[in-house]
Amino acid sequence: MKQTSFLKNKMNKVLFFLLLCHHLLLQPEVLSAATLPAIYVFGDSTVDVGNNNYLPDDAPKANFPPYGIDYQGQNSTGRFCNGFLGVDFIAKTMGLAASPPPFLSLSKAKQTPRRGVNFASAGSGILPTTGNDVIAMSTQIRDFEGVAADLTLGTRTNNKKRVSASLNESLFFFSVGSNDLFAFAATLIPGNDTRVDEIVTPIIDEFKNQLKMLYGMGARKFAVAGTGLLGCIPAIRVLDPSYECNVDLNDLSMHFKNATEALLEDLRISLHGFEYSFADAYEMSIRIDADLQEYGFTEPRVACCGSGRRNAEDQCLRNTTYCRNRNQYLFWDINHPTQALYKVIARLWLFGPPELAYPVNLQRLLQS
Repeated sequence: MKQTSFLKNKMNKVLFFLLLCHHLLLQPEVLSAATLPAIYVFGDSTVDVGNNNYLPDDAPKANFPPYGIDYQGQNSTGRFCNGFLGVDFIAKTMGLAASPPPFLSLSKAKQTPRRGVNFASAGSGILPTTGNDVIAMSTQIRDFEGVAADLTLGTRTNNKKRVSASLNESLFFFSVGSNDLFAFAATLIPGNDTRVDEIVTPIIDEFKNQLKMLYGMGARKFAVAGTGLLGCIPAIRVLDPSYECNVDLNDLSMHFKNATEALLEDLRISLHGFEYSFADAYEMSIRIDADLQEYGFTEPRVACCGSGRRNAEDQCLRNTTYCRNRNQYLFWDINHPTQALYKVIARLWLFGPPELAYPVNLQRLLQS
């Protein structure tokens, strides 16, 4: 009851920010002030814009209809969504037409894009053991290292200094961790915090090493999305006879997002120039679910595209029937948000209050 009361008391503040976001997102001249040199994207299916299209058949794919039904030209780009992802909306805020291109789409004959590259791979995780036939985070970082080397080609010292300065000001965007937690979900012991710590600690340790590696290559501005209510996605709900959320998985996600935020704050203190904006997707999910209609949603539990009970028993397959009013759905398929939900989350991250995006919201980080 206390939590519900707290959420309602804070809702007016959140709604104010939503109205502000709506106003600002419609004014490119206002947002152009936040333009940064480039954005480099790392993570899983929540930010993959097509890298998995180039992987073997066993890798997760979304390069077929009805994926992309609301994307430009109804194009199935490989995004696990009906349209744009959150990172697309944020990239537009930086002055880009959309997210940077997938790394695997770049041929050696092409010049490295100056406005950034997307290295994300659906199914990947922070740990190298997470996911099969996908691009692990360690590989994504090595791929970035190659891109950074390409940018500094040439012997002139001033060129290397220019590239270094550009990387210092660029945004390094992360959305990862969910697949690592899913991989350990079956080993959870209800109410056993020791087991939760055993799961979270090695993931956070590995993530720390990855962020420090990128820092060593010149990264200074980090945007990191926390994990949300993983126990409430359709694929997990359908495993319960009453279609309820999995409390233990939500608890694991909460511990992980708390540990991630603590890690980022520790790096801010210990690494000179390290800046970050952390999106508390867990708290955002709670707030959105607490007052769906205020955010424009009416269907929080049924997947828009899929099959079986509540469209949650099987994946969204080629030419699967999908809902018409998808802007009112939280979930596009059994695992992934709709474009509408991604847009709301992007707005909250960009312009939200400090309890949702901290220590600063993403707009302030972009302008710092």
